[in-house]
Amino acid sequence: MPPSGKDRNRMLPDSIFDAAIGQKRGAASVMVSAALRNSILSGILPAGQPLPQSELAAGFGTSIIPVREALKQLEAEGLVTFMPNRGAMVTGMSEQDIIEYSEIRASLEEMAARHAVSRMSRVDLARVEDAYDAFVQGAARATGRHHSGELNRAFHNAIYAAAQRPRLLEMIDDLHIRLNRYIRSHLEIKGRKEVTDIEHEAIMQACRRRDAEEVARLTKRHILEAADISLQVIRGRIPD
Repeated sequence: MPPSGKDRNRMLPDSIFDAAIGQKRGAASVMVSAALRNSILSGILPAGQPLPQSELAAGFGTSIIPVREALKQLEAEGLVTFMPNRGAMVTGMSEQDIIEYSEIRASLEEMAARHAVSRMSRVDLARVEDAYDAFVQGAARATGRHHSGELNRAFHNAIYAAAQRPRLLEMIDDLHIRLNRYIRSHLEIKGRKEVTDIEHEAIMQACRRRDAEEVARLTKRHILEAADISLQVIRGRIPD
């Protein structure tokens, strides 16, 4: 059967609605925001993609109200913006935005690493070691950037959790959400996974030695180098 005129005018891919199938049902706005967030972070919805509320409501089988609530939540996370007379669309960043956010992120994570190691218990260290093993094994089998990025983030968060600085970690998480689409691409460059494993191991070994300054230094360098490589990928200088 040929598509109807309405179908031909659709702006959004079916996969963003398929992503919601099988999710545990809760508040409709939570379901919609989760599906859209995953689609944005995985690149299914690129920067500049319009997000018509009526189409989203029809696709997710909800009213306009939970869709609007979901879009407002994603706006607060820096993933969606509302344009005058154009509605909601996926937010993009300039290279300068990425550089500035990455520098701020590196400084905050350097601080979190320093605080964490100074308070790290044997239980905390065991969690770091488990997260390192999960990244080494899991990222090698990952089928997409989003999964690899989650494993990478889990390793760093396992360290920072020992800092017991909830507001600092909230700021880091906010920056990670904003930057994740742009900075995780380095994990798919040939040979980069092995380099990342080595860098993570060096950070873990410094945690074992309780060398807070070394962990902080390695963490900042690791983040800035990854951001620089990802920018080169975006510019097309390194094939991803």
